[in-house]
Amino acid sequence: MITIDDQLLVTDEMNAIVIGYTKKIVLKNLLMAFSFESKGHSQIVTDIIQSVNYYVADTKPPEIELELSAYVWSFFRALKKEERTALFFWALNNKYLCYLDEFEYDNKTFNESEFDRKFGRELAFKMYEPNDSGLIEDTLNELNNFLINFAAELDLSLIDEYTSEQILEEIDNYCL
Repeated sequence: MITIDDQLLVTDEMNAIVIGYTKKIVLKNLLMAFSFESKGHSQIVTDIIQSVNYYVADTKPPEIELELSAYVWSFFRALKKEERTALFFWALNNKYLCYLDEFEYDNKTFNESEFDRKFGRELAFKMYEPNDSGLIEDTLNELNNFLINFAAELDLSLIDEYTSEQILEEIDNYCL
């Protein structure tokens, strides 16, 4: 890591590299597993993506919510440490404005440089202590939302020989 006086500094370039890795590798693996079961040489569209797609505009039944949450948790648990860390960066990027709003609300008396330093420390705490800071929960919620949004982009009303192609194109769009 790039450090100065024991402070973790994450450059824009380094952040872009980690987010790019997350999209191209980790999230793509998630979407492929969420979308397809491999049976021999063919790819079969999974029941879970069909269920999420079917209920995307409506309130999902609790069993679908639980199945999706369990699926995301299982995927997350199976990741290597580096892949989890990459997902934490991705979640921090997605939730950055929410974290900033919360921090501003609680800390209105700091000058600008003190505010930047303390907010940076707050984000670093989230990365170093994902259990205690709630970052794991935020990451899992972001992954749930990611899968729901992905499923909403698809037309799975008719599953035919072109469905796999459509899903693969959408995966490529999501993982750019």
